[in-house]
Amino acid sequence: MPQDLVASSAHLDIVIILTVGSILAALFGYLSDRMKLSPIIGYLLAGYFIGPYSPGFVANAGLSEQLAEIGVILMMFWVGVHIKWQELVRVKNLALVGALGQTIFSAVAGCILIRSSGWSLEAAVIIGISIGIASTVVLVRVLSDNNLQHTPAGYIALSWLICEDFIAVFCLLLLPLLASIKAGESVQWCDFLLTMAMIFIKFAILVILLFTLGRRIISFLLNKVIGARSHELFTLATLAVTFAITVGFAGITGTSIALGAFIAGMLIGQTTLHTYISASLMPLRDAFVVFFFLSIGMLFNPLAIADNFLLFLALLALILIGKPIAAWLIVRWWRRPKQVALSVALALAQIGEFSFILAEEAARLNLLPDAGYDLIIACALVSLAINPVLFKLMNNYNKKTQPA
Repeated sequence: MPQDLVASSAHLDIVIILTVGSILAALFGYLSDRMKLSPIIGYLLAGYFIGPYSPGFVANAGLSEQLAEIGVILMMFWVGVHIKWQELVRVKNLALVGALGQTIFSAVAGCILIRSSGWSLEAAVIIGISIGIASTVVLVRVLSDNNLQHTPAGYIALSWLICEDFIAVFCLLLLPLLASIKAGESVQWCDFLLTMAMIFIKFAILVILLFTLGRRIISFLLNKVIGARSHELFTLATLAVTFAITVGFAGITGTSIALGAFIAGMLIGQTTLHTYISASLMPLRDAFVVFFFLSIGMLFNPLAIADNFLLFLALLALILIGKPIAAWLIVRWWRRPKQVALSVALALAQIGEFSFILAEEAARLNLLPDAGYDLIIACALVSLAINPVLFKLMNNYNKKTQPA
């Protein structure tokens, strides 16, 4: 196909996704709101209706995922701008123990469920780990919708998810080793341990450089740009700095783009322009985050539920009930108030983007069958739709029990 036709087709796909996706997202989001439900449910449904598993129009899934990644970057950057890193450090011990404890519990319980259904051990382990890692983007959206970002529960949950990001990176590095073991090849544990050590060393060095020298350079550059008194130029410069830090950080350290965007936000949040920056990027953030939920809806295959219905229900119960109970017990063991424990528990009652990444990489290495990947997507979509409802029920309960 000629190059100009390829470019024209790509441009048309973007226009179609923006047009059809936006219309359906607005329509279903409005209907969800009218039914006193979260607009997230509407966005997920809109994604399904333009996805490959529904009749009629099918959008370009690859382009949709790229738009969704922009949404993830802008969302996590915005959170980083407003977050107080001192509060995250204050709850680091609880977050680390909680992330490890809850992920191990979910992985073991999920592994037992999958293994007892006749699946292979490696598939059981991967699915178990996948359902143990919650979505940072959804967590932030739910906390924001319920005004919990700057509360003890919000800081604990966010720190918890940052720790889970590192657990996910560790598990991604383990997948090639698991594939080698399955194929009967020798495993180079020294190389693996060296790789892990290098990731943490590069992470520490880069964070120190960014928050010392990098902060001064960025403050100088953005103050020069704002002197031009051009709103669009300032927004463009902020985006350039954000994406440069995000991509560079993720590429150098091997961690997630979401974590890189969060670090970029925290870095710029230390400057005197953080309020102006967040106001400039908020409209872009809101628009692109919708495409994150659209892209998840596009991946949903209803047959995955029909073909493994009982197993799907069991995994969903583990995500919506088992994980929250484990999180609640850990937070309460740390002597935090019951309301804080409940908020953290419900915030983690879902799975999202890192679960997809793990499942996709495992499928590429022939460690997970296609049915396993579809099952994870189905659990993610349903849990993401139910999670805001659980928060709404909690808020209604709190209003009834609070003294007048």
